Amino acid sequence: MNNNINLILPKDKEFVERQKKGKALNTIAIVFPILIGIISLAVFLITQAINPTAIRRQQDETINEIAKLQDKKIKFFIVKDRLGNIDSILKNRINFAENINNLLSKTISGVSLVNLDIDNKQVVLTLSSLSLKSLDEFINSLIVMVEKKDTIRSLRLDSLTFNEKENEYLISLSSSL
Repeated sequence: MNNNINLILPKDKEFVERQKKGKALNTIAIVFPILIGIISLAVFLITQAINPTAIRRQQDETINEIAKLQDKKIKFFIVKDRLGNIDSILKNRINFAENINNLLSKTISGVSLVNLDIDNKQVVLTLSSLSLKSLDEFINSLIVMVEKKDTIRSLRLDSLTFNEKENEYLISLSSSL
């Protein structure tokens, strides 16, 4: 027989590396499906343990609560906007009560108010008195207010009449606020 025949394959580096790669691929091929199975089983058990209908119900309740809060937020915004508009109107509005009180505080004894008309920015006063001197003092006090630009900006004498039956003087004054 021939002694040169070698039935055992030589183990060179390339052969050993291929063998290691094959074993690694075999291990991965076995471990990967097992790992996928375990993960799938865990996900299945978790979803069965947590009731999906309860989660859906909680989700619907939360959405309804958020919708209610949105309605409240919209109502709050509308009320806040209206209050802001009312505030700006009140700031720009002329305070007629204060202005009329200032005008009437200047009345002196012997002068009585017959008529008071208030328009947009104008006040018409009709006064009566038995004496022209009392009317003169009242008009002078109003002139001082006009000069100081306190309450009224201008003053105009519309009429001065004498009522013989009552023995009194009637005066009509217009003033702009």
